[in-house]
Amino acid sequence: MKVCPGPCNNAWRRAEQQLAQDGTEHDIPVTWGQPVHCQRCTSRTHAQLAELPELVVAISLEAVNGTAPKTTGTIGRAATPAWPGQAARLLTDHIVGGLVELEDDIRDLRRLRHRPGRGTEGQGVTGAVRFLAAHLDWALVEHPLAGEVHDRLSGNPAAQIHSWHRAALRFTRRDARLEHHRVPCPRCELLTLFRGDGDDYIECRNINCQTLLTPGEYLEHTRRLASAQRATAAA
Repeated sequence: MKVCPGPCNNAWRRAEQQLAQDGTEHDIPVTWGQPVHCQRCTSRTHAQLAELPELVVAISLEAVNGTAPKTTGTIGRAATPAWPGQAARLLTDHIVGGLVELEDDIRDLRRLRHRPGRGTEGQGVTGAVRFLAAHLDWALVEHPLAGEVHDRLSGNPAAQIHSWHRAALRFTRRDARLEHHRVPCPRCELLTLFRGDGDDYIECRNINCQTLLTPGEYLEHTRRLASAQRATAAA
């Protein structure tokens, strides 16, 4: 039995790293894969993949109506697009290209013929998603990178799908309502800690960090910050 490589074990992995570094014990439970990814991560990946065709359409509409406005906060900032719809076009190309590339990768691994023609962009997305949905359970177990821990650079099929889905949600402003925790992230030190409705974790929304904290870890972090502030004030 393997440890699930998904975000469900981020807190456990950090605690294990701390244990190896300085012997700090922890009681964070591990989530086991069934056999590689846990059922929750598997179900989430299927659901996110199924939503991608509609999300790609929503993104592409921005290319017609103009680039989506910048959101508030400290992340997602970019230079003014060179032309209206540029950001939408680039994100659409990124997601569509990624889906097709993942489809071709799995076809090669399973020794299946490639599709002779993609058709229109919409047909290409629909075909890729249909193929990936049919082979996703295999990919989450047998793909050479299926056991790779999820992060923004991971080649794990589940991590890639999650990355595309999250980028699409953010661009189309469909994120779940977020609670902003106004303390610095313990890793990047930016004020980018948020928690969505129903989420088990508090996430750093800095795309170069993406630290996940359990509520307990966040509470301990705020206590350390408060203690440090009191010590500075007393000095």
